[in-house]
Amino acid sequence: MKLIFALTAATLTFGAVTADAQVAPRTFMTPAVAQTGQWYIAPSGCSYTRTQAPGQSVIWMLIQNPHHIGGRNATAVCPRMLQG
Repeated sequence: MKLIFALTAATLTFGAVTADAQVAPRTFMTPAVAQTGQWYIAPSGCSYTRTQAPGQSVIWMLIQNPHHIGGRNATAVCPRMLQG
């Protein structure tokens, strides 16, 4: 019974960390508006790809496995999206 409670607590704690990691903290460096390339590698090593819907602002989406651009795998520290 203690194992079930421990696993439930661990799952809830991990879920809370994951939800917080989705939003980029204000101190996280975002690409400049003038950044026109397809990929962006943040100083922290997180890799992003550029996307933009018609009439909307640029959004940078996290690349989980950026082997094609020579980046490292994403970690829990990497925000899932950045505003460009």
